[in-house]
Amino acid sequence: MMSDRAIGLIDEQHCHKMLREMVSIPSVVNEERALADYLKGKLEDLGLETSLQTVEGDRVNVIAVRRFPDDGPTLMFNGHMDTVPVCEGWTTDPFEPVVRGNRLYGLGSMDMKAGIACAVTALKALVDSDAPLRGALVFTGVVDEEAYSKGAKALLRTEMAKADAVVLGEPWSGIGPGATPLGITGKVLYDIDVRGRSAHGFSPQLGVNAIEEAAKIVVNLDKLDLRNHPRFGQGNYCTLKIEGGYKVYSVVVPDRCRFEVNRLLVPGESVSSAVEDMRKLVRSLNLKAEVQVGTKPPFYESFEMSRELPIIRIFSESFREVHGREPEFQYSSSITDGNVFTGEGGIPSVHIGPEGEAPHQPNECVHLDSLLPTMKIYVEMASKFLA
Repeated sequence: MMSDRAIGLIDEQHCHKMLREMVSIPSVVNEERALADYLKGKLEDLGLETSLQTVEGDRVNVIAVRRFPDDGPTLMFNGHMDTVPVCEGWTTDPFEPVVRGNRLYGLGSMDMKAGIACAVTALKALVDSDAPLRGALVFTGVVDEEAYSKGAKALLRTEMAKADAVVLGEPWSGIGPGATPLGITGKVLYDIDVRGRSAHGFSPQLGVNAIEEAAKIVVNLDKLDLRNHPRFGQGNYCTLKIEGGYKVYSVVVPDRCRFEVNRLLVPGESVSSAVEDMRKLVRSLNLKAEVQVGTKPPFYESFEMSRELPIIRIFSESFREVHGREPEFQYSSSITDGNVFTGEGGIPSVHIGPEGEAPHQPNECVHLDSLLPTMKIYVEMASKFLA
């Protein structure tokens, strides 16, 4: 098979070394530039056509392409370079990779520097094998996934928007709780402004208390018309923030209050339908205050995919050849850059990456024995998709 030579050339030490080096490079969201420069150098060393795309300020995406002589599809491997900030509770230095048994500890080790190391090492094996592929093999490293997905959205303004499929190295293993998503929920962030009327706090009947009016909406959020979806079930909501009242102490009926509510959307729901749902709820409460229902970034489109898509079938075949079993799939209540690539861009996506523990928590780690199987799957997928 075409993939056998490339699989034989997978350099595990290269992957492990890259992972340790990347964990040692802080790349907390908004501070990804040093890691971008590191990856650019690594990809140039592989002989890929490499460039940096400015997203904002000093924040850049990395784009690396290997074009083959014969026309064909474009397969993009993608990873986000940013991590969440350091939280309390780490028992090791989060930027100093520590190996204990089968686990490597460090911030971003699981989410998702291990996935990036696997993708780059798999590309190295494919390039070294001189496999007779067609089309284009791409790696992209993006900023801001842990915030607003500005990097993925910027990538859709490049030729990468025409990619035929994307493989995201997110830590979904394809087994059990790590079942690979065939679809992911979307999200809208309500921004609700309540305007009352001020009065002396000893005569509240002369005013309209914006905080109390806002509270009536919050306690009735369970009456929102959340749709039921046959695969995703029902979306949900969560009040994230409430602001109102005096800035300097004064006994005055508050005339302004604003609050934000996160809502997960299932396929069939949209920003406009979600806004109308909230307005319908507000109208039903007969409030005295004036209420403006708006939204603010970030917004993500939900998506679902068929198992019959070429990239999904190829993933299933590759997973079976590596693990000797079928992958498991799920419809996930989460958000990734897949919402941008697939939900907005229409590019079919596969989430598959190394396993680990405690993402977004102290003592995050990746299981080192999951790196090689992940790289084998990547090589198999590329070999089949670009054959």
